Amino acid sequence: MADEIIEELWKIKDGIAHEHAYNVDALVAHLKAKVLSPGQKVVDLRAMKTAGQNRKRKNQRHKIAEQPV
Repeated sequence: MADEIIEELWKIKDGIAHEHAYNVDALVAHLKAKVLSPGQKVVDLRAMKTAGQNRKRKNQRHKIAEQPV
């Protein structure tokens, strides 16, 4: 099942790349225009990464505080 999904995503990716003659600048312009088009939702994962890093640091500090002296 997962392989079918991955294969479908690769076909879509290859189709978009082919439409833009595999030109990276054209692909970037296309993707930026798509993100900025009305109705498109953008998910910024940087906030999640920061929260995860903060949680990891807090857990590390907590472990250090628990260690016997």
